[in-house]
Parts: sequence; structure tokens; C-alpha cells
Amino acid sequence: MKQDLRVKKTKKAIRHALLRLVDEKTFARISVSDICNEAEINRGTFYLHYTDKFDLLEKIQQELLDHLWLIVTTRMTEQINVLKDKPDKLKLFATELFHYLDQEAELFHMLLVNTVDPSFHQRLKGLIQKNMERLSHSHEDPATLHADYIMAYVTSAIVGMLQHWLTTGRSLPPEQMAQLVVKINLNGPMKMMSGE
Repeated sequence: MKQDLRVKKTKKAIRHALLRLVDEKTFARISVSDICNEAEINRGTFYLHYTDKFDLLEKIQQELLDHLWLIVTTRMTEQINVLKDKPDKLKLFATELFHYLDQEAELFHMLLVNTVDPSFHQRLKGLIQKNMERLSHSHEDPATLHADYIMAYVTSAIVGMLQHWLTTGRSLPPEQMAQLVVKINLNGPMKMMSGE
């Protein structure tokens, strides 16, 4: 138990060190030594947990995505089965998404705004798409619906909203952001812009 707590504390210190360094310089210019100095640990301790800075970054990303998928599947499954309307299902998903982003704002800011690894955008879009397909249960012919273009539009829009929300200091609460996502998806952006 004590060792697990010590490991968690060390990993947290390493992550916070990376976050502080990314604010000062690009990820490419950050070395393992920089991270160790900032976290006040020795290199041996770092290498107990990560092979290099890229492994650290990959593990951070995978943990965020795994936790997000756990939220939208495990925590939402019972609630989704009760909800009949797609707007309610979308709002529930969007609320959970924004709450988790709010909780891990610094890490998501590093990945979505500072774009330390551009591939994270695609991985997040893939997760959103997978969940939306799960929620829609569409039996229509995807070729007829041009579902791939629609999904690309929606996932890009959601990730764009996440980026803007993080960039502007998360000025709106998660619930309000979720409501906005639902309104835009139901009414379309042009109708929302014109105030109809």
C-alpha cells in the first residue's frame, strides 16, 4: 500500500513537471534530465516508470482516453438505457465529457491546445465517433447517408469546441457546454449564429 502511494506520488510529480516545462518550451526541447530536475527525482526513478519522454507522453494520453471511455461506457450505460431521446443521450455524453476535461484540464490543455502530440486529436475524435455510433444504433446504409462525412464534421466540431473552451479558461461550466453541443447538433451552426 505504501509503495503504491509512493509510486502514484512520483508519477504525479513527473506529470506536473512535464506540464510546467511545456509552458516554458516545446516538447522537442524537453529532456528526461529536465523532467527529473523539475520533479526533483533522479533519472533512475524516472526510468523505473517510463522508457523515455515519449513513453511518458503516450502513457498520459492512453490513461486519459481509457478513463474517458470507461466513463462513457460503464457510468453511462444504465442512464442511456433509460433515456429514449437522442438529444438527452447526447447531452449526457457531452456533460460527462466536459466534466472529465474540467477535472484533467491541465493535461488536456497540453495535448489539445499546446498540441504536444498532434495525433491525440485523431485519437480523441476516434473515441467520440465510437461512442456516437454506439449511441445512435443507426441501421441505415452508411453509404446512402454519407455517415463518414457527417461523423467527421461532428467529431471535428466537438474537438474544436473543447479546444476553444480550454483556450478561453473554461469560462462556461461543463453543463452549459454540454447544452451548447446539443443545441448546435440539433439546430445546426448557421441557425444558431443567426439567432433563430
